[in-house]
Amino acid sequence: MERRTLAGLSLLTAAALGSGALWLRAREDTTTAGPAPRLEIGYYLRDARLSATGDDGHILYRIDAVDVVQSPADGSVALRAVSIDYDPATEVPWRLRADRGVMGPGDKMVRLSGNVVAATRDAASPVATISTDYLELDPGTETASTTSKVVIEYAGSIVHATGLRAQLREDRLELLADVRGRYER
Repeated sequence: MERRTLAGLSLLTAAALGSGALWLRAREDTTTAGPAPRLEIGYYLRDARLSATGDDGHILYRIDAVDVVQSPADGSVALRAVSIDYDPATEVPWRLRADRGVMGPGDKMVRLSGNVVAATRDAASPVATISTDYLELDPGTETASTTSKVVIEYAGSIVHATGLRAQLREDRLELLADVRGRYER
């Protein structure tokens, strides 16, 4: 009987040592493999509205997007189905929309791409629209620019150009190159 007990204890000891060795090896594999993969989203918002206010607390403009995703790798913020609308009190007569937008970390510039359309919203005059595939907007200074092709439509007239600088508050557009168009009277 003593021999059986000794054999059983030996077997249990061997099993314990074997499982301990396996546990240590598994632990080594996880510590040498590097950090665990991390989720690559800093934050994610759905149907978001971002509002910017002035020093007096009044809303200057709003950025609406179907999706807002921040990347922790570089701090950039990606926007999908984005629109930017100035508060009527700011007297900036433009509303912008695009398929996508990107804001850099700490950057106030919004880089809009994919079916970018800027349209006036003054009910007293005909609607003017600017269409392009890329536009950089600084909503705080109400300036926009692009080096891409643009199409401007206003009261039946159509102007094509390459490149644009716009002062949105002053409702002033500067076309940079290759300007051609058809004007209606």
